[in-house]
Amino acid sequence: MKCLFLTLTCIFVYFYGNAQDKKYTDSAVAEYIEACKCVIKSHDGKATDYERIRKTDFYKYARKILYISFNNTNPANQTPYLKNGFLDDDVIKEKYFLSSSEIDSLNKTLFNYKYKGTPLKILVFDCSIPENAIVYLDENNKPIAALNICFSGTGYNVWVSRSYKGTHGPTLWDTCFGKYELLARLFRLAGIKNLK
Repeated sequence: MKCLFLTLTCIFVYFYGNAQDKKYTDSAVAEYIEACKCVIKSHDGKATDYERIRKTDFYKYARKILYISFNNTNPANQTPYLKNGFLDDDVIKEKYFLSSSEIDSLNKTLFNYKYKGTPLKILVFDCSIPENAIVYLDENNKPIAALNICFSGTGYNVWVSRSYKGTHGPTLWDTCFGKYELLARLFRLAGIKNLK
């Protein structure tokens, strides 16, 4: 009888403990997901961040911005769309130069969509074989920087030319849940169909 009671007690403690862990895990995951959602926020509550960022030295160098999709057969080469310091049209499938209002929409998406809360851990995934990019050109149409994006794997990496001497560079800023979908929408609105 003691053995049966002890066995039942052990089973109860085991399942009760697992149930408690599951409740904690479920609520922690829900809390994390909520904190990581994208919402529009400004840094100081007054000026929108994308207007502030347009005044940085990077945007004095970057005269044109374009979206591209390209073939990438070599994972070691993060910028296969460049050849001799210029864009290589043989590799680029699609490209679209942004207007001033489209640049504002892009910057609003990059810099004003931020984490809803304060996630305990920020997950950023690497983009090992990008096939889309946001490319920044200087006054001579030479690429000075790019955000290489993997829409399917929700990852990105940054490329900056050695010729760029500024202090700021491109970034996705917060990689909150939903930002890649917002960027994919901007690419589609520009007519870029190949999103990977």
